[in-house]
Parts: sequence; C-alpha cells; structure tokens
Amino acid sequence: MPLYEYDCPECGRFEVLQRLSDRPIEKHSCGRQVKKVMSAGAFSFKGSGFYVNDYKSKSAKTEAPACDKPKSEACGSCPAKTAAA
Repeated sequence: MPLYEYDCPECGRFEVLQRLSDRPIEKHSCGRQVKKVMSAGAFSFKGSGFYVNDYKSKSAKTEAPACDKPKSEACGSCPAKTAAA
C-alpha cells in the first residue's frame, strides 16, 4: 500500500497509508480541509553506476586502447590492465 502525504493548514503535513483504490481524504482529524501533495520518492540510487554495472547490455562493450606496457607493469587506471582481465 502506498503512503500518501497531505497538507493541513493548521497541523502541517502528515502521511496516510491508503490503498490505490481508496478515495483521497478530505478532512484531517482536527476537522480542517486537507490537500493531497506530492512528496519526494522513498529511494535513491547510490554507488558507482547503477545502470552501467547492472543493466548495460553485454554487446555495448568498448575496446580499450592499446598500452605499450605489459599487463603486470600497467598502472591501476590503465585500460589495458582491466580489458584483458
């Protein structure tokens, strides 16, 4: 069941757990008219790259540029080190 947010002119904002099929409430427990408001989403994407790591297609791989050093001597950010892994 979704959590809806309402604004009461006297009491402020409050949340109500309702079914999708329920009608929006019109009055708060204090008796004042309330208005349904939009609220921020309850999740956020964190990390190094949600789409790139989890959902990017396997066919979209790009080739790393050539490196003149052997893999064992390549620096940590060298594309040749990670491309051959």
